[in-house]
Amino acid sequence: MFVVIAFMAFQAAMWTHARTETRAAARDAAVLVGRFGAAPDDVERSTLESLDAKSAVDVVEVEIAAIDEIRDRGTVRVTIRARANGILLGTSTDVTVTEVVPFEEFRP
Repeated sequence: MFVVIAFMAFQAAMWTHARTETRAAARDAAVLVGRFGAAPDDVERSTLESLDAKSAVDVVEVEIAAIDEIRDRGTVRVTIRARANGILLGTSTDVTVTEVVPFEEFRP
């Protein structure tokens, strides 16, 4: 019984870690576009590469709107869909994280 409970706790910790990594990547991506004016396509690509290098998640999709849509809305929305790996086969879970920050384009 103890072993089952210990594995359940460890599995929950793995899922939480994967969600935290995904949320941090989404937040960083949103800040790069919203505050530093980075190109959304470049940020999408680098975020995908960064998360692919981590073993806790398998990234399905990184979604950032086009710059025209971001300017119209005044916010940068980054959505990452991934799969958090589990201890055993069949114990993976889907993770979807969305971060939104204001678009603060540099104005001289």
